[in-house]
Amino acid sequence: MILQTLQAIKSAETGSKQRINAAKEEAVGMVGRAKSEAEKLLAEKAKEVRLQAEKAREGAANEAREECRLIADEWEKRIQELSVEAHKNLEKAKEFIVRSLLG
Repeated sequence: MILQTLQAIKSAETGSKQRINAAKEEAVGMVGRAKSEAEKLLAEKAKEVRLQAEKAREGAANEAREECRLIADEWEKRIQELSVEAHKNLEKAKEFIVRSLLG
């Protein structure tokens, strides 16, 4: 009877050690899977951030091009106005010179 009890205790100890080892192995596997999933999520989020940054950069570049176009259009308009004004003054200058020469 004592021998049977000792054998039962020994068997229980062995079973407990096996369950502990199995639990450790499972925990290591879970940590590995969690790490792998975390790395995957990190890579996905990094890709999303890069895409958002690229879209923001493209948007800013488009806005800058549009602003440049508006400024260039305004300058072109002002150049045309100044050109018309200069031609008017040129005609007045010609008339003044002709009158000055003719006396």
